[in-house]
Amino acid sequence: MARVWRRRMRRGVMWSVVLVLLGGMTIGVESSGPAFPRVRSTTPAIASLLAEAESRSATFRDLVRTIEATDGIVYIEPGVCRHGVRACLSLSVVPRGGYRFLRILVDSAQEIVELMATIGHELRHAIELLTEPAITTTAAAYNYYVREAPTARDVFETTAAIQTGITVANELARSHR
Repeated sequence: MARVWRRRMRRGVMWSVVLVLLGGMTIGVESSGPAFPRVRSTTPAIASLLAEAESRSATFRDLVRTIEATDGIVYIEPGVCRHGVRACLSLSVVPRGGYRFLRILVDSAQEIVELMATIGHELRHAIELLTEPAITTTAAAYNYYVREAPTARDVFETTAAIQTGITVANELARSHR
């Protein structure tokens, strides 16, 4: 267990360095909301996918607006998650400059509608953390899910996130490009 926590702490420090280096060089969802997007990606393909999902799904739009009303900034980046899942919210919470930075990793090899619905699911998890002001560290995020969504292993799931993913998928299936 101690080895897992050390690894998580190293990742958190590395993530902090990446955020400092990236600064304002991000691509994100265009919106009439805040001066800069709170849901963003440094990958143009994912940024484009976010814009499309927001235009096609009212639920996805609501997720983005909810995040914009918090002190959170959520990066959605390509990556590999443990436990064989195709997307995950990293529990690494990095507080910087009055914001809490979160990261969602996605396997971008998924079918487009499935990927958008999966991102919606993970954005719901991000909202779960961002609506709790006391969650400012990786340990606090982990303890929140241990308390609110316990499972037999280090994978956490909530009914709200599952339902959100299904709703986004249904809205996308009904919409036309």
